[in-house]
Amino acid sequence: MADYEIDVIIEIEEDYMNEEEGEIQYVVDEGGEENQVEAENEETQISENEEIVILEPTKKLIMSDVWEQYLRTAEIRKEDMNRLVMNFLVVEGYLEAVEKFQKESGTKPEVDSASISDRLAVLEAIESGNLDDAVEKLNATNPEILKTNFFLNQQRFIERIRMGMTDEEALEFAEKELKPLVEQSQAFLEELEKTMAILCCLDLPNIPEAVRELLDNSRWFKTAAEVNAAILTSQTGLKCPKLLHLLKMLIWTQNQLDEKVEYPRMSVLPTGQFTVINPPWPSE
Repeated sequence: MADYEIDVIIEIEEDYMNEEEGEIQYVVDEGGEENQVEAENEETQISENEEIVILEPTKKLIMSDVWEQYLRTAEIRKEDMNRLVMNFLVVEGYLEAVEKFQKESGTKPEVDSASISDRLAVLEAIESGNLDDAVEKLNATNPEILKTNFFLNQQRFIERIRMGMTDEEALEFAEKELKPLVEQSQAFLEELEKTMAILCCLDLPNIPEAVRELLDNSRWFKTAAEVNAAILTSQTGLKCPKLLHLLKMLIWTQNQLDEKVEYPRMSVLPTGQFTVINPPWPSE
């Protein structure tokens, strides 16, 4: 089956046109053979002052049945699908599911079970506010994260202030652990300034909102997410499942196609539901 294309040939401005009853004209391209369906129109008188406007070609039109044929020709290997599933299980930390899926499908995970278990232990420690335990575990498994992750060291600083660290100790910690990271990336400068403001705001009756957010326990989960992304990047090269990247690519591709083609768009991503495109002319 070929694509269908509708071209509006000309448009005569209404201000100059002696209106007569008629039908719309289509030009359809099917399989390289041109079939032109012309409606009979009564003669229309056009004076010399009347303007003829040439329109840009309309979008290509792809019917649902043609689109389905395209989809059926796509070759997707089972091994590739299994690797996508395994990557998702590893990234999301479903350790038991990883082990079972490996036995059932023979798909080898990108990282071993011990590495997944260590990562989950670090995240659990951070989410419970036990930063010292998290640091100890990171030093044993991935010490580079501790040296390079600003958000983890920022949270360590905050927890020390909670525990009554003196201003002198706080400044020493910031100089040693936070300043080098800010020098590497000025994007952290604002965060550092807000963090240092904690020292002069703790005794105020009304702590500024920006500082109060840093002291909220929900920060533990944000820090855990940042550390998780850093560990995953060091282990797999990606900080989120590959399936998520594919979905983003799908959305981007559809947005590009929308500008040029009328086609059965995947409108409901969770179910894979497509819009239905029917021919623009009545069926016989």
